[in-house]
Amino acid sequence: MVQRTADASQTAQIIIWFLFVVGVFSVGAGLGTKYALTRKLAWDDGLMLLALAFSLGQCISISLAASQGLGKPMDSLSSDAISSFLKAEYASVPLQILTFALVKWSIAIFIEHLSPNQIHQRIDLGLRVVVGLWLVSGVLTSLFQCAVPTTWDYLDGARCIDRRAWWTYIVVLNIITEVGIIVLYLLIMWKLQISRSKKAIVLSIFLTRIFVIGTAAAQLAVFYNAYPDSDVTQEMWLSVILNQVVICVSIVTACLPYLKPFMESLQSGIVRVENIPGSEEELSRDRTGASAYYMSDFSNSAACSRPSNRSINTSSNA
Repeated sequence: MVQRTADASQTAQIIIWFLFVVGVFSVGAGLGTKYALTRKLAWDDGLMLLALAFSLGQCISISLAASQGLGKPMDSLSSDAISSFLKAEYASVPLQILTFALVKWSIAIFIEHLSPNQIHQRIDLGLRVVVGLWLVSGVLTSLFQCAVPTTWDYLDGARCIDRRAWWTYIVVLNIITEVGIIVLYLLIMWKLQISRSKKAIVLSIFLTRIFVIGTAAAQLAVFYNAYPDSDVTQEMWLSVILNQVVICVSIVTACLPYLKPFMESLQSGIVRVENIPGSEEELSRDRTGASAYYMSDFSNSAACSRPSNRSINTSSNA
């Protein structure tokens, strides 16, 4: 059994809110930069703000759990404190899954704006559907993980689902969708007409999503080792903290493409998705209309901006 100091709960509180503040500054910097350069925000920005709001709710729930004895031996806590801990942790889980899903949807919309390629669009739509199904199944099972009326009390394992199997499902699907996002980024980057140095910068930003995979896998490994222990308030300390790290990393890496140095690295006026004439990959104005977004013109340092008539004509004649 891992021994922890008496101030483990206070340490958890500090880490929880520090990571949330990092997420707030990342979203503020990313969206602030985008608005300064484009003078507009889009649906993906709204989803990111909504994800931040759910992240706040999740932090409040985990903070309440920490105040009730997270990191302390269970035998040193009152039955009321243990019950409050379980309820707070129970409330945090659906908020955490919602946060992940909203971040992924925000990224998916951003990806949709990068490429008019129909194959990319279909993969992107498939990712959104998978995330939606994962969200619904994850939230419903988290809400009814144990028999009513005490659905939050998983200490009585006979009344509850297999939490290790369930959490494995949540984390593995989280990782799989992250892999899908990275693969789609790579497919889009492969099609871009851009110098190798700039492509390396773009890829280095997009590939930071690998850190989400790494931290999620680490959290699952720690959870596997901690969950069989009956002293959940003490042994789940590191697992809970790593959950907060995963949320923070997910939000921060989703905001990196909006930062000014990255956006300015795409200034060239010729960056566009390479289309094969006559194939279904070719950009069709009839299909996309005036609402199409793609990486075509960065002369004003504005990523994901609506293409001008000139850029449309240039792409059509390419």
